[in-house]
Amino acid sequence: MTNTQWVIPCNVKFYNVVAAFDKLDVIDWKQSPNLKKAKKGDVLYIYISAPIKSIKYQCLIKEVNKPKSTIDDSQFVIKGDNYINYGNYMELKLLNKLDDDQLDLEFLQDNGLKGNVQGPMTLKEPLKSYIQKVLKTNILNLDNELENTEYVEGKPYLQYGIKYERNQALRNEAIKIHGTTCKVCGFDFKAKYGDLGEGFIEVHHLKPMFSIKREIKVNPQKDLVPLCSNCHKMIHRNAKQPLTIKELTEIVNHNS
Repeated sequence: MTNTQWVIPCNVKFYNVVAAFDKLDVIDWKQSPNLKKAKKGDVLYIYISAPIKSIKYQCLIKEVNKPKSTIDDSQFVIKGDNYINYGNYMELKLLNKLDDDQLDLEFLQDNGLKGNVQGPMTLKEPLKSYIQKVLKTNILNLDNELENTEYVEGKPYLQYGIKYERNQALRNEAIKIHGTTCKVCGFDFKAKYGDLGEGFIEVHHLKPMFSIKREIKVNPQKDLVPLCSNCHKMIHRNAKQPLTIKELTEIVNHNS
């Protein structure tokens, strides 16, 4: 079954979705009659109406037709009669926060949107392909200023024990160089999950950050590789002695 992609509007005068997604990864959203065909696994974009007038969030529909809200987001409700005790909800998981001028209303209208986003709507061509292209560009490409950046990460900081900082620009550059196919098993999220898997992959440090315990310079071409979620977990199955890419590849090939 093909997953549908949706766009829905949000009026921040009624519900502060920005603050909600700053604190929560999953929220309940009222499921209006126009969303009765929405199903689990569909992708949904949230368009914030005036004064922002832009698509700002990409979400995954995790559950539909919930008779009541089970997630307490009441602190973000500004006008309660629009969101409280609605009677039918769907559960949304945040996939990506979006910040691109190309997702502003005028660009959407130039690429297939008719009028304004006044209610829930399914994405049709050519708007669907346009949004996917914008998202793919954001995931795979960086500004030219990053081409010669010297990346540093791994600086330890205290937060319920020691954690290590990760550099998002570094991850993006690694994906730009290596692509989004798993280097061990060849898994491609786009091929398996369609539009939902577009641009998705995990990035693995060839030298575990916890073993270094200091701030280091990282070369995204030599020090990072893309891995699917399963291979990434298997490499770290022994937390104290992770497998190498070669070792896990040999295991996968032997058992294929």
